Amino acid sequence: MGADYSLLFTRDHMRKAALLLIALAIFDCLSTDIGIRHAHIEEANPLMRFLYDHHIAYFYGIKIGLPLILLLLLKSIEPKRLLAFFLGSALFLYLMVFGLHVFWIAHL
Repeated sequence: MGADYSLLFTRDHMRKAALLLIALAIFDCLSTDIGIRHAHIEEANPLMRFLYDHHIAYFYGIKIGLPLILLLLLKSIEPKRLLAFFLGSALFLYLMVFGLHVFWIAHL
């Protein structure tokens, strides 16, 4: 008999993961903005660098807006493994970025 992974894909678990993703996105926005303004870092993503240089509101809007859209999607569709995979992948990437921000902040 195989393991039952259905508990990993409940709406509540995925909502909590999406909220964590939003918190990480906000931290990423703020720390990136502060780091760029004080010449500690540069934005590595060319699209985000363009948005940042063009207008800071676009930068914040995209960085925070995409995880918010994901949270809204979670409210309207049934949790699926594919959605959980994408959410988990996004969390993993944001945790890596979080680690990079903590690293440069710790070495100021």
